[in-house]
Amino acid sequence: MENLYFHLNITQDVGHGMTIIFGCCVFIIIAVLLDLETGVKAARKNHEKIRSRILRRTITKILDYLRVLVFGVMIDMLGLAFPWYAIPYCAMLVTLATVFIEGKSVLENYDKMKSAAAAIPDEISRIVKARTLDEAKEIIDLIRESTRKENANE
Repeated sequence: MENLYFHLNITQDVGHGMTIIFGCCVFIIIAVLLDLETGVKAARKNHEKIRSRILRRTITKILDYLRVLVFGVMIDMLGLAFPWYAIPYCAMLVTLATVFIEGKSVLENYDKMKSAAAAIPDEISRIVKARTLDEAKEIIDLIRESTRKENANE
């Protein structure tokens, strides 16, 4: 009886594939940490509290993304059955999607930093620190005037 066997394309450079998968892991971690950094900067600029829950959520987000990457690697392992499947395409696709998602979040954080709402706590503190009612009214009038000028420029 003839020996039947299922040929897997294991002859490919496994080290090369593992290097790509390791690079994918690093890219995912860097993308999430960049999002964390810009999120913290935006929160500070808007005078929001930075809570430990947010930092824990970042770790959870990294682990969730890496879990999805593991599924991509498993699909890539199945792809070894095909001779043309030379690199971990699915892992790279998962990483690309993750980097786009986190990149969008970074851009949203930059928008929060540039928002006019970021200046509101500073203006409120100026009003509260005013020594007299007239001084507070003068600050409010200055805010109104600058808002009118900004609206006229748009």
